[in-house]
Amino acid sequence: MEKELQEWYRLHKFYMGEYQTKDLANYLKVSARTIQRWLREKAKPNQEQLAQIVKYLKERKAETSL
Repeated sequence: MEKELQEWYRLHKFYMGEYQTKDLANYLKVSARTIQRWLREKAKPNQEQLAQIVKYLKERKAETSL
């Protein structure tokens, strides 16, 4: 799980500006504060949430490339 989490942190920094924390939070059905805790490494998303994050980022990338 650590590998996936580190990948998300890397992707978050890369896609910064293409999505907002609140949008990702709404997609995952968690609070924006939860996303912020993950980014500050105060907590960690579970495997299912990590998979959803990857899916969300791929969808956003597809939308912005149209």
